[in-house]
Amino acid sequence: MRIGLLEDDTSQIELISLWADEAGDQLQSYTTGKSFRAAMSDEQFDLLVLDWHLPDTTGIEELDWLRGEKASNTPVIFITSRDSEESVVEALEHGADDYMVKPVKKDITLARIKALRRRYNIDVTSEAKVSETKGIEVFEPYTINEPECSITVNGEAVKLTNKEFELAVYLFRNAGSLVSRAFLMENIWGTKADLNTRTVDTHISRIRSKLGINPTIGWQLSSIYQRGYRLFKVS
Repeated sequence: MRIGLLEDDTSQIELISLWADEAGDQLQSYTTGKSFRAAMSDEQFDLLVLDWHLPDTTGIEELDWLRGEKASNTPVIFITSRDSEESVVEALEHGADDYMVKPVKKDITLARIKALRRRYNIDVTSEAKVSETKGIEVFEPYTINEPECSITVNGEAVKLTNKEFELAVYLFRNAGSLVSRAFLMENIWGTKADLNTRTVDTHISRIRSKLGINPTIGWQLSSIYQRGYRLFKVS
């Protein structure tokens, strides 16, 4: 799931980014209303998290812009230090879907996000239309045959090592989500920090090349600096 965060507190940004990363979500943060509005012209988010107090605006003003001029129905959670009943009511009346008071806790925050995901039927794998029959999954133009540990591109088999196959399958099954290097190390290689992350980078490069993953074929595998990778469907 793609999350947009409007927050000027760097420690809060780092905290929520870490939680989102661990949950397999992709988070993009903005520290001013100006940068947030500029990004919203091009970006598409499944969920937005807004702070109230910002250098050049307020969360309420940005929410009004989203619901009014932008005509956006994207779910919005306020995470702010304002704890008065009046503030909660004001945010909800202006179109917020939820309201949390700082400091927030990890498990409660992620649970609130999951609740909104269910409420709005957000499909975190919507970028990959999967058809599954007897261990075969189709992510056009790729077909994954798990029993045979093979992947074909437009019907042509691609030779992959076991780890390359496992990594490619994991990325396709989690298409649209940001996946950290540490997460891949733990889930594909079954280890933690003792494995050099260059191993992950090298395998990513190999499957990108071998499978021909690029926008012209309808998929992109992006490296997110210091965070990980995201495989997603493109038009």
